[in-house]
Amino acid sequence: MSMKRRSALSAAAGLCALSALGLAKAQGNEPIKIGVLIALSGPAAAYGAEERRAIEAVFAQVNAQGGIKGRKVELVVRDTKTNPTEAARLANQVIADDKVIAIIGATTGSETLAFADAAMRAQVPVFPMVGTPSVTDPEKPYSRWVYRMSVPLTTDLPASFNRMVKDGKKRMAIFSEEDAYGQQGSAMAVELAKKHGGVEVVENISAPKTATDLTTQATKIRNARPDAVLLVTASTGSGGAFLRKLQQVGLNVPVYGMAGIVQKQIITSGGSAADMLIAPALVNPDEPGPLKELFALMKENGGVDGFGAVLGANAAASVAEALKSGATTGAQVRDAMEKIGTIKGYAAGPIRFTATDHDSWGPETLFFVTVRDGKFKNL
Repeated sequence: MSMKRRSALSAAAGLCALSALGLAKAQGNEPIKIGVLIALSGPAAAYGAEERRAIEAVFAQVNAQGGIKGRKVELVVRDTKTNPTEAARLANQVIADDKVIAIIGATTGSETLAFADAAMRAQVPVFPMVGTPSVTDPEKPYSRWVYRMSVPLTTDLPASFNRMVKDGKKRMAIFSEEDAYGQQGSAMAVELAKKHGGVEVVENISAPKTATDLTTQATKIRNARPDAVLLVTASTGSGGAFLRKLQQVGLNVPVYGMAGIVQKQIITSGGSAADMLIAPALVNPDEPGPLKELFALMKENGGVDGFGAVLGANAAASVAEALKSGATTGAQVRDAMEKIGTIKGYAAGPIRFTATDHDSWGPETLFFVTVRDGKFKNL
């Protein structure tokens, strides 16, 4: 080969190497995009707003500390409007157009279920902040790509039921919302009562999430003469309206709620009727307790109103840990979640996922609260 030919080849090789190096550097500087599909309007907006503040606070810290190996994390935030159809549309959009490698959300189980299959097909892991049992049903193919960032109903509903039994209640009425969470929860409550044998379900009634007049439901429950009510909803708006209506129709019995109802807004919407509430909690927004790091994180980011801050902060912390482990694709994030082990996060207990358990927290993270003088009090 002539010297001229060798020189040309060498120059070409050098240019290719420089080009590849430049491309690698360009790719290395591109932000890592994470989708955030949450309810910023509609019935679940109280949760979504706080989830967003917590998620943004965690990733603001990550970016302030240099990002992920020099790459910033860019959040692609979209409002699902508490609407499953809108959630599905937005999931397809952020996957196809924004090229997100993970999705934090949705705020409700119905919304999450609306796009779980699509996310699975695109190999984008999903971190929903919901208690709906079926989002991590191992019989469903999509469950391999879903990592729950909440306590499932299978944890907090039995805890609430058992507290009711411990308090000596034997005549239970159930009120639930007409969504996946409410339907699955009310069926679970009926089964728990049946297995227990000493608790009678005297009324089992539901209402749409958007219902504003719950007089019929409250009156039927009062007429059934329960000594306790199980409130299977994570909506502070309808939950507070239901508590007020029970008070108005003259029923004054303990109302055992779910962990998601422990939000300051339930006190605002329920008024003095909120004093009837007893619920398991992941956080007491009026007492930091073991969650001092969460309260410190949120101090300059709107404070802690309740459940939403815990879920958002821990969802973001989990995704951040996967990225720090070296994951740069959706498939790698999915695999990392099952391998990185214990994640400290911002809850009373650690987060840990395995190949056979995508439910994050157990009952050890729960404690009971009630309401007195307009504030949550630990029981």
